[in-house]
Amino acid sequence: MSVTVKNEDTREKDMMACTDFYNYHCGLITAVHAVQGRRPFSLAGDSADPDQVVVRTTTEEARHIFRARLLNPKWLEGLKRHGYKGAGDISKAMDIIIGWDATADVVDDHMYRRFAKKVPLDPEMASWMKRVNPYALHNIIDKLLEAASRGMWQADEETLDALREAFLDAEGKIEEVTDR
Repeated sequence: MSVTVKNEDTREKDMMACTDFYNYHCGLITAVHAVQGRRPFSLAGDSADPDQVVVRTTTEEARHIFRARLLNPKWLEGLKRHGYKGAGDISKAMDIIIGWDATADVVDDHMYRRFAKKVPLDPEMASWMKRVNPYALHNIIDKLLEAASRGMWQADEETLDALREAFLDAEGKIEEVTDR
């Protein structure tokens, strides 16, 4: 097998929005890699508009989703209206991001860096997350640090230090909340 393809016929979800893509497509990619010793050429199809089908490599699709949704201020602000659940959705996205990168190697360093700066290292966003769902903030930071420790993200020391400090701060908030 030299190619894997996952097509989606709706714009309601994408490869970073739900675990279906990750379970199915990354499972295929990982199986091929395990058997053949190399990753297959992997594609993501979008046939939501049958007259304008779009096919991208999974790496191109990941970059597109980061720009269009995950780093989009309107998306992040929209999730704030949902409080605890909105923060949880951002955390879930981070789980999916690291899963995709660990199995399919589709997340670039700049994507991790920009996500870190936009979410846990942004004072306003971090403050909101600490208030509504410190567990989600803690998970996001933990996953970013994991990506760096596993060599998936070549982060600079300044960013790592800031994340470690934010991690301890979020952990303190969790202890404060659970000690009540």
